[in-house]
Amino acid sequence: MQNYDNEKGSTTVTILLIIMLVIIGVLIYILAGGPTPKFSGSVGVQSPEIKIDNEQAYDIETGNFNDGLIKPNFSETYELNEFGEGVAQKEIFDQDINGDGRNDRITKTKYENGTAHYYYTYKIELNQNGVFVDITPDDFKTIEGADCSLQKLQFIFTPDFRVKKISRDWQDSWTTPTMAIQTTYALTDNSLQPINSKKLKEICNVAELF
Repeated sequence: MQNYDNEKGSTTVTILLIIMLVIIGVLIYILAGGPTPKFSGSVGVQSPEIKIDNEQAYDIETGNFNDGLIKPNFSETYELNEFGEGVAQKEIFDQDINGDGRNDRITKTKYENGTAHYYYTYKIELNQNGVFVDITPDDFKTIEGADCSLQKLQFIFTPDFRVKKISRDWQDSWTTPTMAIQTTYALTDNSLQPINSKKLKEICNVAELF
């Protein structure tokens, strides 16, 4: 009986020693830099998207569109001619768009032509040591109809300056949907250049795509 108890005690000690050795081995492995556990899903902070929420960009009920330009430093309205034509309004926005510490200038002008098809033009100028240099790309204007806009622009200032233009071709009538194309512009060596272009979908009012 005594031999049996001795054998049983010896077996228990052996098992405990094995368990302790396994635990010590695992701890050494972890401290030595074992493989990093894998987790499902993404971890971390996503980069901010360069966009304005659709509810802010275009209000379907009122038809109001937010082009990203707010609180002008200068604003003036003008009288139209007897036919309802001419410059209706001009706004100037002073903002540093290239990060050099000097305010640059964006001028937004509304033109009326006596019909429902008014339009806005945009002029972008960089302040280079007090001299304003025009860097506006071609065709930086809107095309507005009574029911549908064929071309709109949206200015984005954070995290970097961008301009998004969405346009489509006129076909048969103002309300005939055609394929819309989105072009994004960015500053490159103090020049505003297109950096990508993609097709979106056929639509009447491109303002709904922002």
